[in-house]
Amino acid sequence: MKKTFLLLFIFTTFQNYCQSNQILDFKPGYSPETIYNQTVTNSSDYEMTYSGSEKLLEVLKKNGTENPVKIKSSFNVETVSKTGKIDKDGNFPITIEYLKAFDKDGKSVIPSGTLLYGNATLSSMPKLDSIVGKGMEENFKNSIFQMVQSTFNQLALPEKKLKAGESFSQESPLTLPIAGINFEMVIKTTYNLKSFTTKSAFFDIVQSYTMKLADTRFESSGSGNGTGKLVYDIPNHFVSENTLNMELNLNLKHTDFNIDLKSKSDYSQLAKISKK
Repeated sequence: MKKTFLLLFIFTTFQNYCQSNQILDFKPGYSPETIYNQTVTNSSDYEMTYSGSEKLLEVLKKNGTENPVKIKSSFNVETVSKTGKIDKDGNFPITIEYLKAFDKDGKSVIPSGTLLYGNATLSSMPKLDSIVGKGMEENFKNSIFQMVQSTFNQLALPEKKLKAGESFSQESPLTLPIAGINFEMVIKTTYNLKSFTTKSAFFDIVQSYTMKLADTRFESSGSGNGTGKLVYDIPNHFVSENTLNMELNLNLKHTDFNIDLKSKSDYSQLAKISKK
C-alpha cells in the first residue's frame, strides 16, 4: 500500500512538473491552402451628455438635439477567407469574401459577394491590394478596404514562447472623432496564458485605455478598460475565438460647454478552420 502511494505521489509530482514546464509556441497567423469561416459580432451603446450655459442648451433644444444623445449600434459579419499555395519567397495569396454583413435593423452594410485580395506570409498578417464589389461607389470601396487593412494591422500579435501563467502586452493607438475633435488614446492589451492542451490555448485579456494627446484648445480626459477571452488553435496557429467587453469614458471641457461620453461595447469573433 505504501509503495503504491509512493509511486502515485512520484507520478503525480512528475506529471505536474512536466505540465508546468511545457512551453506554448504562440505564433498566430494565416496558413497556405486553408479555409477560414469567420463570424464577427459587435454591439455598442453610446451616451453623450452636453452641459453648459442655458443659451447653449436652448440652442441644442431648438436644433432638435436630444440631451443626452443615446445611440445603439450593432453588426454581424460573416466572411470566408481562402489562402493559396506558398511560393519560394514565402508568400501566398488570400481572398476574403463577405457572405453577410448586417446592422441591428437587418440592413446590409457591406454587399454580399464583396471580395478583397491580398498576400500573406507565415509570419505576417495579410496585406491587401484590391477590392471588388458590385454597385459600390469608389469612396465606399476605399473605406472598406482601409477598414479591413487597419483591422489586420490591429489584430497582429507577436510571436511568443509562453508557459502557463505567463503574459505579454502590446500597445496600439486609437483615434476617436467626437464633436469635430480627435481624441488620441493608447490601448494597452495584456494576454495572460491560463492553460493549454495539445489542441487549444486559453488566454485571459485585460485592456486599459489612456489619453495620449489632448487638444490644447480644450481640457480633455479619458480612460477605459476591457476584459475578455482568447482561444488559440494550436495545430492551425490561429485565433479561433476572441471576446471582449469594453467600457470607455471621455470628458471634454470648454469655457462654454462640457461633453461627457460613456460607451459600452461587446465584441466576439469565431473562426472555423479547414484545409483545402
